[in-house]
Amino acid sequence: MDRVEVLAAGDLNLVEVLRHFARSQPAGVVHEEAGIVCFAGSPVWPGPFDNGAFALAPRVGPSEAVVRVIRFFDGLRSGYCVWSAEHHDPGIARAAEEAGLVSMGEGPPQMVLDHRLADAVAPDDVELRPVVDEVTRRDYLAVLADSFTTTQGTPAEVLEGNFGHVDALHGPNVRAVVAYVDGAPVAGAFVLVSHGVAGVQYVGTVGRARGRGLGELVTRWVSNAGFDLGARIAALQASDMGEPIYRRMGYETVSRYSFFMGPPRC
Repeated sequence: MDRVEVLAAGDLNLVEVLRHFARSQPAGVVHEEAGIVCFAGSPVWPGPFDNGAFALAPRVGPSEAVVRVIRFFDGLRSGYCVWSAEHHDPGIARAAEEAGLVSMGEGPPQMVLDHRLADAVAPDDVELRPVVDEVTRRDYLAVLADSFTTTQGTPAEVLEGNFGHVDALHGPNVRAVVAYVDGAPVAGAFVLVSHGVAGVQYVGTVGRARGRGLGELVTRWVSNAGFDLGARIAALQASDMGEPIYRRMGYETVSRYSFFMGPPRC
């Protein structure tokens, strides 16, 4: 893929990830019109991966696109985020600010990997298990609760909703893995393949097990699982903590996303 294809495919995969999470939530809604994708998952958390909008290929002007997003979330009365990126039309960002949405500052880099890595090999005291049943699903959620609820404030019920059943973690285009030490789950990651892209998401390591390379281990596992499912590239949106790890693995930054927050309507 050339750079234009990489950016476009990355956007398409990311939107499919956002749809996947919204569809998995008990009251999740996905709405698409005029090239704008609105997704509403959790009623209690306005995070960009849970409630928001992404203008993939808007067939209306930026101001009208933002108006349509606001109208959609007016009916749901939840906070939300409008996505933008360095490679997108800057008019969307300007229109969001003009409509009163609040910039959340510089967002995560979009990082891509263009080749399969050497297989993930666990140390002798670490066991890798794919998520294929209710036990491994609960173990993955336990890792996310420590990684995302404790450190980032993501409510546990949001995570439970995003991965509320095994099919959300293991299916024709999705995989997840958990790393165990002494039988206890300590790290995990998830991947969704679409549009030739392995979208790596929700990489987490519990606090007591950090610094051992387990985040890299599970990221390597899901990245390769994505290539094995037919992806041409892998992609992720890196946190500050994860970015140097992914860069060391071979992921490269190709763009950066940003968010504009819309408040809940009373």
